[in-house]
Amino acid sequence: MYLLKYCILRNFREKTYPIIVTSNKNTISSDQVSVCPGCDLLLSKIQPTAHHTVVCPRCGYRLHRTKKNSIQTTLALAVTGLLLYLPANFYPLLTFDVMGTDATSSVFASTLSMFDQGQNLVGFIVVLTGFIFPLMTLSLLFWVSFGLLLGWKAGWIANFLRWYQHLTEWAMTDVYMIGIFITIIKMGHMAKIEYNIGFFCFLGLVMTTIAAQTAVDSNLFWKLIEGDRDDPEEKKIFLIDPGVLTGKEAGLVLCHTCHKTMPVTELAMEADPLCPRCGESMHQRKQESINRSWALVITAAILSVPANVLPIMEVEYFGNPDASTIMDGIIYFFQEGSYGIGAVILTASILVPMFKISGMILILLSIRFKWTAWLRHKSLMFRFIEFIGRWSMLDIFVIALLCTLVQFGYLSTISAAPAAFYFTGVVLCTMFAAISFDPRLLWDTVTTDSSSKETLHATP
Repeated sequence: MYLLKYCILRNFREKTYPIIVTSNKNTISSDQVSVCPGCDLLLSKIQPTAHHTVVCPRCGYRLHRTKKNSIQTTLALAVTGLLLYLPANFYPLLTFDVMGTDATSSVFASTLSMFDQGQNLVGFIVVLTGFIFPLMTLSLLFWVSFGLLLGWKAGWIANFLRWYQHLTEWAMTDVYMIGIFITIIKMGHMAKIEYNIGFFCFLGLVMTTIAAQTAVDSNLFWKLIEGDRDDPEEKKIFLIDPGVLTGKEAGLVLCHTCHKTMPVTELAMEADPLCPRCGESMHQRKQESINRSWALVITAAILSVPANVLPIMEVEYFGNPDASTIMDGIIYFFQEGSYGIGAVILTASILVPMFKISGMILILLSIRFKWTAWLRHKSLMFRFIEFIGRWSMLDIFVIALLCTLVQFGYLSTISAAPAAFYFTGVVLCTMFAAISFDPRLLWDTVTTDSSSKETLHATP
């Protein structure tokens, strides 16, 4: 095993590109260097070949992956998604038939169901994440790719791409689709289910949206947006000491949105320095990152108690109400033999929130007490926390669907219970805690070894 690991690492080293040439002083142009957003490592820019990914050697952050025909593919998929959007959201999704009584609903109607239950905050979040943000992301992608394809140089293209990158994780059509499947399985033995045109359109919308987001080559898009504004005569020349390994040590500031690198001296005179390419605020580290992350994580931990103890859904059979907690719903699926669905809900509703809270606490404590062990693993864990944060909304989407599809009067009625409010608060706090946190703070605890040399490599 150790021999195999040595051979793999040696193979990577043989294909790496050195950042700094050994000399007393190194002269580097601003267009030759970049900074890793995950650990602030100073890197030399390379262009990966097709189907290869540029990866930071220290923290494993994926810096760039070349996409073939990115602009044309993104435009085609964005147009397809916009064409599917209206029928997917407004046409009937499913029809439930219980003892001759029908109940049907569209995605749009289900997003509004929480307002009817008196859960205004929950309803507002469901409308944003399930209806408004998906439309905005597709629209922004369309205009950005369309403008780049025609070679437009308008300033709004950069703003649109910046907004798209901020909204992507909040557009949760994929999570909503899983919620629909869970609803179908949950009600499959109780009602006759008819699949309407809205179901198939929504399935196509989800697949198209995911494909469009995958097709985006952010580095290419930002490079084309900057275009002629990047004057070669104005490129800055830096004198880099051989022992300098981070952007902060080199006096560089990285835009966390478009990853443009700027010397800190050019931004020091401004009270609120903005990135000249995308207009985002630029700081060497996110301001008040630790304090905001601690506050949000502690709030999430407090809210998780009522979210799991109080009932999240109330089911009324023949006039007899029966309230159930999140764990009650999980036990129900296991008792019915739906082990896969039970495991999905257990993971998304119980394990994921607990992992996000405990993981963020571990990362924040590592910074507080300067624990330098396992930093790469902690960085990977943080990126995983960022990725899975949105999936905890699964339970809320299932309740929103059931509140509209299971309305059979005296026979059976489902409504939201108080825990839905607290559970939504847990999801929001953990997501905002990850957004507020600056992962480079983890690596600031490491003392730079001036004798070491870092390299950048491309992996398939």
